[in-house]
Amino acid sequence: MARCPRRPDHSRVKFMRYAIPTVALSLTVAAFFAIARGEFAAFGKAQWVLRMAVALPLVVSSIGHFIRTDLFAHSVPPFFPFPAFLVVMTGVFEIAGAVGLLLPATSRWASSSLALLMIAVFPANVYIANERMGGLHMPGVAVRTAIQMIYITLLLLAGWGVPGRADSTVVNNTPT
Repeated sequence: MARCPRRPDHSRVKFMRYAIPTVALSLTVAAFFAIARGEFAAFGKAQWVLRMAVALPLVVSSIGHFIRTDLFAHSVPPFFPFPAFLVVMTGVFEIAGAVGLLLPATSRWASSSLALLMIAVFPANVYIANERMGGLHMPGVAVRTAIQMIYITLLLLAGWGVPGRADSTVVNNTPT
């Protein structure tokens, strides 16, 4: 009698669907700081423009969190409690992070916090992958993971500067 091939454990498959992208995003942050080895180079006006460019989507998104809370709450996976509260709180964090990015004294802290926030909210992106939200088709997990890896890297570049290159504008990891 032939044996049936083992069926995949759906809970394990579901867990891996969330775990693999989360690990990839976490490794993006770790790699950024590992490459830097404590040295970062500011890149002047271009860095300021990058800060504004990465802050703008956060502001737009946070407004959506406040005015379309119910729509955004549908993207929260069911294993998280209080989806509407989480949506509003992430909106608050996004707007606070965007403001923090634009203030030189807090830009590094803000960019690091936003990178962690992008990892923390990623389960919502996985949950709605290949679905429609507000009339828009959401990309698949692989595409969304790649986009998020790029965005996290841009956030960190905006706040910290170019990793692994010290120059005269950076002394003891602090822009001068």
